[in-house]
Amino acid sequence: MRLVLDLNGLGLLVYVVVSGLRSTVLKGLQVVGAEHPIGGENPISFCNVFLISQATVGLVIVLADGKRSVRDLALLDRRGRWLIAADAFFGCFLAPMSFFLALDKLSIVTQTLLFSLSLPFTAAVALIWLREKLPDRFWWSLALIVGGLLVGKLFVPIGMKSGQSATETVGIIWALVSMSSLALRNSIRRKLAPYPICRGLSAGLPNLAGAVAFALIALQQYGPQHFFYLSFWWVVGVIGIYSITLCLGSELFRQFCQRRFTVTTVGLASSSTLVVTVLSASVFLGEPLHPATLLSMLMILLGVMLRFLFPRAAKV
Repeated sequence: MRLVLDLNGLGLLVYVVVSGLRSTVLKGLQVVGAEHPIGGENPISFCNVFLISQATVGLVIVLADGKRSVRDLALLDRRGRWLIAADAFFGCFLAPMSFFLALDKLSIVTQTLLFSLSLPFTAAVALIWLREKLPDRFWWSLALIVGGLLVGKLFVPIGMKSGQSATETVGIIWALVSMSSLALRNSIRRKLAPYPICRGLSAGLPNLAGAVAFALIALQQYGPQHFFYLSFWWVVGVIGIYSITLCLGSELFRQFCQRRFTVTTVGLASSSTLVVTVLSASVFLGEPLHPATLLSMLMILLGVMLRFLFPRAAKV
C-alpha cells in the first residue's frame, strides 16, 4: 500500500515538473533556432513545433481508443460536431499558435505570470455563455492575480525591464488571444461533456486536425523544406524533449493523476506548475528573478490556488 501511495505521489510530482517545463523548453528552442537560422528563417516555428507535438499526442490518444474514435462520431448530433470543430479550432490551433507568438515576444517570467489570468478569463466566459456561477472567492482571486501582475510590472528595477515596449505589447495581445481561446475551449468541453464519446474523438481527433492545419500553413508560408530540418539539436529538442517527453508526457501524467487524485489535488498541482516554469526559466535561460518578481509570483499563486486551499463548505 505504501509503495502504491509513493508511486502515485511520484506521478503527481512528475506531472507538475513536466508541465511546468514546457514553456521553458519552448522558449529555449526559439532562442536556439534564432541563433541557427536555415534559409534566413528560424527553424523553430509554431508550424513545425505544433505539427510534431499535436500529431504525436493525437495519434497516441486515437490509437489507444482504436476504431471507437471514428465510431463515436455517430453519437454526435449536428451541434456536437460543431462543438468538436470549435474545440479543434480554438484549443488545438488558435490557442497554441498565439501562445507560441506571445512567448516569442515576452520573457518566460512575464508570459507565465500573465497567463495566470486564464482563470478569470475561463470563469467569465463560463458565466456569460454557460450561466455558471463564479468560482468560490473569485473576486479575491482576481484581486490577488491583478495585484501580483502590478507588483511585477511596477516594482521591478528599470534596468531589468524590457526596452522593447512595442514588441512586448504585441506579445501581450497574442497572450490575450491565447487566454481567450483557452477560456472558450474550456466552456466548449463542458458543452461536450454530456456526449458519451471516447477521448480519441474528444481530444485525439482535434489534435490531429490542428496538426494538419499547421502542416498546411508551413507548406504555404515556408515550403516543404520547412519539414526537413534534421539537425541533431532540432530532432532531440522538438521531437524528443518537447513533443514526446513534455507534451505527450504531461497529457499521460495528467490522465494518471485524474484517475488517482481528487479534482482539488489535481487543481493544486496544475496551479503549482507556475513555480516550476518561473524558476526553470531563471536556472536554464538566465532570466533574472528580482524580489518583486518573487512577490508577484507568490501573490498570483495564492490567487490561483485560493479556491482549492479554502473550498466553501457544502450546504447541508
